[in-house]
Amino acid sequence: MKRILFDVSSSIMYVGYSKDDLLIDFSIRIATKDHAKYLVDRIDQVLKRNKLKLEDLDELIIGIGPGSYTGLRIAVMVGKMLAFTKSVKLKTVSSLFFLTSGYEGRVAALMDARRGYVFSAVYENGQTILEDGYRKFSEFSENPLFQKSRTVFIDEVNYEVNPKLIAEKAVLVENVHDLIPNYLRRTEAENNHDKKSSR
Repeated sequence: MKRILFDVSSSIMYVGYSKDDLLIDFSIRIATKDHAKYLVDRIDQVLKRNKLKLEDLDELIIGIGPGSYTGLRIAVMVGKMLAFTKSVKLKTVSSLFFLTSGYEGRVAALMDARRGYVFSAVYENGQTILEDGYRKFSEFSENPLFQKSRTVFIDEVNYEVNPKLIAEKAVLVENVHDLIPNYLRRTEAENNHDKKSSR
């Protein structure tokens, strides 16, 4: 089973190639808001290094969020485009799980959502203990599930990827045209629009 897996939900752009659940090659890029310019090229680089074409893959697995609004749109757009044009199976998985899947034991996965909020979940050895959510950090930090977990605040140095667990947890997309990211949080534009509409 040959897979490309990628996630661009945070400042980390991660593109990996796995074969039979073993990570064969990967590419990482640290940035803030310009992943869109590099994702397709990084996928191409990983494929070329391993003498592969997209048609050789059995499936693509993408992190679908939560996380950066722009990053999630990029991931979904690229995943849909490649899966549809090359007739490759597309699967999705939580970005929080994707970027903490390599840690053993119980992990509280957190990603900064600004203004004192975090995207968060609790996992244990591939199992979901607490579903992905948009939570106020001060309240989440009092949750017993959080307090009994290893905290991983996802950033440029705090992430671990396990392609086997990602593949096990990934969900098949039946119709790529219907796929939308898991934003969890309304955008500022949506909130501002609602404020203007209610006046």
